[in-house]
Amino acid sequence: MCTCKYLIGLLVFTIGCCYVTCRTIYVELNTPTYEEIAFLKKYGYLPEESGEDLDFVYTPQSISEALKKMQAFAGLPATGSLDSETKQLFKKKRCGIKDIENTSSRIRRYVIQQGWNKKHITYKVINGSATLPKDRVEKQVEAGLAIWAPHGGLQFSKVEDGPADIRFSFGRQDHGDGFPFDGPGRVVAHAFPPPVGALHFDDDELWGDSPNKEEQGENDITDFFAVAVHEIGHALGLCHSDVKTSVMYPYYKVPVEQLNIDDIMGMHELYMKDELIEEPIPPEVTESVSALVPKFTRADSDLSDENEIPDLCYTNYDTVQVIQGKIFVFEEEWVWVLSKRRHIEEGYPKRFHDVFIGLPAEVNIIKTIYEKPNGNISIFSGRNFWEFDPSFHLLRRGNISEYAIPRHVPELTTVFTSNYNNKTYLIEYERFWRYDEKAGAMDKGYPKEMSAWRQLPYPVDAAIIWEEDTYFFRGPRFWRFDNELVQAHEYYPLPTAQIWFPCPSNDEMYKYVTNDEP
Repeated sequence: MCTCKYLIGLLVFTIGCCYVTCRTIYVELNTPTYEEIAFLKKYGYLPEESGEDLDFVYTPQSISEALKKMQAFAGLPATGSLDSETKQLFKKKRCGIKDIENTSSRIRRYVIQQGWNKKHITYKVINGSATLPKDRVEKQVEAGLAIWAPHGGLQFSKVEDGPADIRFSFGRQDHGDGFPFDGPGRVVAHAFPPPVGALHFDDDELWGDSPNKEEQGENDITDFFAVAVHEIGHALGLCHSDVKTSVMYPYYKVPVEQLNIDDIMGMHELYMKDELIEEPIPPEVTESVSALVPKFTRADSDLSDENEIPDLCYTNYDTVQVIQGKIFVFEEEWVWVLSKRRHIEEGYPKRFHDVFIGLPAEVNIIKTIYEKPNGNISIFSGRNFWEFDPSFHLLRRGNISEYAIPRHVPELTTVFTSNYNNKTYLIEYERFWRYDEKAGAMDKGYPKEMSAWRQLPYPVDAAIIWEEDTYFFRGPRFWRFDNELVQAHEYYPLPTAQIWFPCPSNDEMYKYVTNDEP
């Protein structure tokens, strides 16, 4: 059996005993214990010893560097020494998955492995725990999946019998997957990424589904929902995040109410990455309404103007609208057309006068635009509008008085037709009107205050219907709107550039996840 020996100024101790010999580690005083060294290895901060290298040595420097990585990941000062706060990390409840898969790699936000190669995912709850019956577990699982679903365009279906993609179960100690649990506290759960999809929860914990603050102590009831949301992230392909407010932060924290922007960007990277792929143009295009969008190739003479083109990643654009199933983005004299999120069509941006044939030259900004139910497109500037046919040729000029907008209203800031009631909404800063296109008349009781759209800022820059959902845009943020509750979805706003346009993540976008003014 291995023994520990003490030397002056140095502490020599052995770990990792085997049947034949022991590996020796030389470290300074105030060194990590055997359990703490094992922790650093388990979570990727120290490399594992090679099975063939019996003289493997952890130097004081390597241990200090490992502690620095661990401290940085946890959001503590990276001192490399074992202070009391760092000591507490070794004892905290946490997920059993590694924090760093490769110790030579730098820590990155929303690290991912691989996602499911489909959007419809099945799941099954195999059993309940000693303190949480199966039916209550199922309710919490359903709520946890619902938090992730919108951010990957995923649909989850529960199965009672037969195989399922994602499986939830409770077990104790060595429960058969090669990663035994450690009793109450410390590791509370772990999960396997696609295509395995198994989520295991330690049944030695006291699990609850609505613990109060007094019950959320380190040694008391563990909130199943908070842990389940984190482990679902692993089962969908996300790794741990070093952002404390992220759901994928490895240490147990409550309450969990919504995803952080790190979690959301990871989901977009996993499940929307196909939208970034350049698709070849098919040799034959079937004529359709959406195919009527003009295709342009930038002429050589346009190249000299490249520096004048606004950068979609750093601009607040004038308006956004969906026309013929595509996303049109307007800023200054330019228009971009996206066939889907983050996929700009070839040849764009172009000057919008080259797209909308017959638009007067004096129109130097498109404040708002929308597609009418009959397929025509109206562009608004001041109190005037210009109506175009589906091939973008001018039909006529009109005035917003045709919509019964009062004379004292100088302009409209946003116009869109809702798929919820098929009514057209005409918005002017702090007020809006509702117009019935079929009847050709304004609905009674309007205008109303924009405050009726709860949890939305105003004035808004744009409102669109995309894939059956309603979105509002203002500055660098956007909100998804719940038409039935008549309020913005609770997980919004989010940054427009990184979600809708092919823009890389940056530190600035973290400012845009609150309702504060830009």
